[in-house]
Amino acid sequence: MPVERLVITPAVVERDAVLALAGELDMGCEDLLAEAVGEMLAAGYRRVVLDCAEISFCDSRGFSALLVARQTIQDAEGALALAAVPERLDNLLTLVGAEEIFAIAPTVEQARLLLAGLADGPRAEPA
Repeated sequence: MPVERLVITPAVVERDAVLALAGELDMGCEDLLAEAVGEMLAAGYRRVVLDCAEISFCDSRGFSALLVARQTIQDAEGALALAAVPERLDNLLTLVGAEEIFAIAPTVEQARLLLAGLADGPRAEPA
């Protein structure tokens, strides 16, 4: 039986979808992440948090999957935040200037608050 390199555990916290990602975010994960995001959007959730605490690796294909997830959610008039980004992923995001692209928070709860603020107005800043 093949071992999944990326495991996505979906959860719902109040009005927000939380997808906990564990493992490697790389080639082969694109469809898995797109499917999980699509399921949450189909269920009516427009605020999605990706809990990145357990991501052990991310390459350019994984970053591309994050960009596609962000665009898919935006196309559905939703918002995406990354939470608990580990140091190695944070370094990659900084290297490519992604802190300008993604809403990033240190915890899932803070990411949820950030998304709630974004829903209140286009210029809302986290507390």
